[in-house]
Amino acid sequence: MSETVKQEQVKKGFGRWLGIVAFVVAAFAAWQVSKLPIRVTNLAAPFNGDVSRSVFVESDTEEPFFSHQEVSELTEYVQAVAGHIGMNVVVYASRSPLSDAETVDFANASYDRMFGEHTDGVFFYVDMSGKVPAFDYFSTSGKAVLCYGSWVDAIMNGLDQYFPSSSEAREYGYEPFRDGIYRGIVYFLQSLESYYASAGESSEYVRSSNSNTYMYFQNGEFFVTTSRPPKQRFYLMLAGLIVGFLAAFLLNASVKKKYVFVAPIAPERYISNDDSSLARSDTFLRENTVKHYNPPVSSSSGSGRVGSGGGGGYHGGSHGGGGHHR
Repeated sequence: MSETVKQEQVKKGFGRWLGIVAFVVAAFAAWQVSKLPIRVTNLAAPFNGDVSRSVFVESDTEEPFFSHQEVSELTEYVQAVAGHIGMNVVVYASRSPLSDAETVDFANASYDRMFGEHTDGVFFYVDMSGKVPAFDYFSTSGKAVLCYGSWVDAIMNGLDQYFPSSSEAREYGYEPFRDGIYRGIVYFLQSLESYYASAGESSEYVRSSNSNTYMYFQNGEFFVTTSRPPKQRFYLMLAGLIVGFLAAFLLNASVKKKYVFVAPIAPERYISNDDSSLARSDTFLRENTVKHYNPPVSSSSGSGRVGSGGGGGYHGGSHGGGGHHR
């Protein structure tokens, strides 16, 4: 192998390693930049310790399903759990039939009316309307979105051992299942304590299901903001770096494939100055014609996009959660 070839291989190997090192350094720089403090407006409203508004309540009906004593017991339990987890808690037993979408909107909006937007808490909607299928919904707000996000399905599925199915309720009514429903509500409240203890302060971020807000913990503080969280900013910067490197690599490869670069050779090697007779002329290798359309002043254009009908829905607060049919 000639010395020139060896030198070329060394140069190529050095170039590859230089590119790798440059990418690693750029990625590290992007990570450090993403951690820089950015002024954000924190919309989070931490729990103020007041458990008096955390309650068990039924929808307005002529004949309440639960006795006054049962309502008092469940409300006392709700308030105890609210104090333990440091969040607002509401359990709402509904006798009014609502669609699934209406149930979600009702739970989110009712919570915000009671405690305010971006506060920490949960709203548990128990469907006792007789609708088939019944739809129970677990709405989370603020810090509860992160604490219970991974456990919503597990908690809701666990209710099947207590609550009657839609077919059972349709055939026998809800009265024969009074004890099971009561114990199911207690199970839900116990789950709030047990799953919260295992959740802790999550390192992930969540985007609200019904508003353009992000929720995340940073240095032990909980944030609800419209600004992207640090982890997502880093991913965006890293994606930009990767795209930039790929674009530069493809452009370089394309240019090398299409053109051959050689070192210039002095013309004196082929002709002397005495014998040269130079003349200048313009020779075009290719001709490009570009046409532009200038529309009349009166013409107009549309977006070409057909708007969909309004989906409605409640768009306040910072909510998550999940529902369960039975």
